[in-house]
Amino acid sequence: MVPRPFDGKALPRSRGKKSLDSQFGIVAEAFLGSFELLEEYAPIWYTEEHHQRALTAWRILQKPKTTR
Repeated sequence: MVPRPFDGKALPRSRGKKSLDSQFGIVAEAFLGSFELLEEYAPIWYTEEHHQRALTAWRILQKPKTTR
């Protein structure tokens, strides 16, 4: 499956807008879950370059919020 470019229309709309922090938290949680699965199962297409990029993002997310 190839991800489609983000156009902003694919997100479900709610009556109240979520804060940017709340949205970031949702995205970070999804990324961390995906990262864990990729590291655990290491599919053949998951290259060292993918791993390094994901590891860099993971490290950023592990930093305290005030230093991001």
